[in-house]
Amino acid sequence: MIQSIDRFLTVLVLSLLGTAFLFSHHARGDEDKEWTNLLQGDSLELWEPGPSKAKNPSGEIGDRWSVKNGVVHLDRDSEDGRGGQIWTKRNYYDFELKFEFKIAHDSNSGIKYRAIDIDGRAIGCEYQIIDDDNYRDNKNPTHRTACLYELVAVPADRKLNPAGEWNTGRIRVSKNQFEHWLNGEKVVSIEFGSDDWKECFAKSKYKVHPNFAKAAGPIVLTDHGDTVSYRNLYIRELGDESE
Repeated sequence: MIQSIDRFLTVLVLSLLGTAFLFSHHARGDEDKEWTNLLQGDSLELWEPGPSKAKNPSGEIGDRWSVKNGVVHLDRDSEDGRGGQIWTKRNYYDFELKFEFKIAHDSNSGIKYRAIDIDGRAIGCEYQIIDDDNYRDNKNPTHRTACLYELVAVPADRKLNPAGEWNTGRIRVSKNQFEHWLNGEKVVSIEFGSDDWKECFAKSKYKVHPNFAKAAGPIVLTDHGDTVSYRNLYIRELGDESE
């Protein structure tokens, strides 16, 4: 009788362990599939040229953009043609984007989202990326690295590595809550359409665009004529099941 119970308990434990293994393996697989590598295959195949006032007959991404060893790089000093902003072929509304970035000395760039084409310009929310110490546009707290450009400032004491070094960033937009993260810390949080949002929006240059950030749009890597690099650029769409 005791031996029968022991055998039963052994089988039960092994069964539970096997189920746990299969579940955890499946969960890891789902998690892996959740994220999309926007630089997959060391290429820009998920991207296309963004809007531009300059004519680009080829319809191709400018030669100043390159991808190598998982790093997408825009080279200000390159003599190879043009750069131009680029944006994803797919639009996103609620999403999470994680990335690493490195800005050059005295340079300015950024990542836009929920963007639309207005007269050859990508107009949308922007995770600002600049050389805070040296770039001329460093006095306005809503123009500093990781801010929601023109709308929400960042804390002066946030953790920021200087130009020429890598930083980690994250943008999360879910259920009208907009968040910017820098080096593991949340530095921006605002609810779209809230009183705070309306006040910030009314003071910004975007107030002339009534549909600003209201619809799904592409992720944009801007070109302000300066050198910038990105790596580990991953995105996932968010919904009720992600909360």
